Amino acid sequence: MSDESANAQVRRGGRGLAAFAVLIALLALGVAGYPYYERMSWSGATETVGDLEALRVAQQRQAEELARLVADTSAFDARLTQQQSAGAGQAAAQASAPAVATALPERALKLGEAEFLLQSASDRLLVTRDVRAALAMLGAAQSLVDQIDDRTLADVRSALSRDIGALRDVSVVDTDATYQRLQALARQIPQLPARGAKFTSAPAASDAPAASTASLAWAKFLSLFEFRRQGTSVRPPLGPDQAAYLRLNLGLTVQTAELALLRNDAAVYQESLQTIRGWLDDYLDTGAQDVAGARAEIDQLLAIRLDRSLPDISSSLTALRRVLNPSATTPAAAPVAATQPGEN
Repeated sequence: MSDESANAQVRRGGRGLAAFAVLIALLALGVAGYPYYERMSWSGATETVGDLEALRVAQQRQAEELARLVADTSAFDARLTQQQSAGAGQAAAQASAPAVATALPERALKLGEAEFLLQSASDRLLVTRDVRAALAMLGAAQSLVDQIDDRTLADVRSALSRDIGALRDVSVVDTDATYQRLQALARQIPQLPARGAKFTSAPAASDAPAASTASLAWAKFLSLFEFRRQGTSVRPPLGPDQAAYLRLNLGLTVQTAELALLRNDAAVYQESLQTIRGWLDDYLDTGAQDVAGARAEIDQLLAIRLDRSLPDISSSLTALRRVLNPSATTPAAAPVAATQPGEN
């Protein structure tokens, strides 16, 4: 019996010594891998500083683009206000001289008003690319011409029908609804979750079985390493200051897209939404439901095409001026389709 007890004590001592040797080996591996962990941490911090500088440069560029768009919009508003003032002045002059107005034939008054509407429709389509307003003005001019029983206006009626049909074939963008969707996106962006680790409270000891020392040591050892697939670029999570800069840039870019929509500037509109889409993919949690919804909304907004070609509606104005001044040769108005979005 004494020999068997001695052998049992020897076996227990051997297992304890083996466990202690395994623990020493694990600690040696952890000490050997710590410099690699420090080097990876320093590399991630350097890449984060570079991303912060890139965000600051992007913010400055977006602010300059926003200032340019605001200046262009102000110039367009001033031009439209000048046209409206000219029309109001003409109406006031007609109201202040009723005797002269009544002296003119009714035919000349209606044709003069129709000419003014056709010129305004051509200018509106050329400056603001507003298809709805131009179509309404053409319809009003057609109603005035139809009230006059005159054979000489046959070419004018035909030209008006062609111009109205060409405008109706143009796909109209609902600017108001699209602008409201962009504003809703701007309100949603600050609430989207950023990409990064999600920390949760540890479960109670009674909820999970007790782990052995070897398994805890192995899990700790594996936490020292991070495995990445080659050929992919993974950006580190942003800090609080960097996340604030990101959301500020996202808000400015949405405002740029709104101004581009109002100006019918297709290039700036598409570029702004694509920039927002890229930042959502790089810095926000793409697995979150809210982020997925925002990405789907941006894809739908990108599908709206502002760079649609517009027809030339100057033929009806040319035909009417030919009737009003048979002996004069009036040059046709500039074709609208030759103007590209974004030009001043």
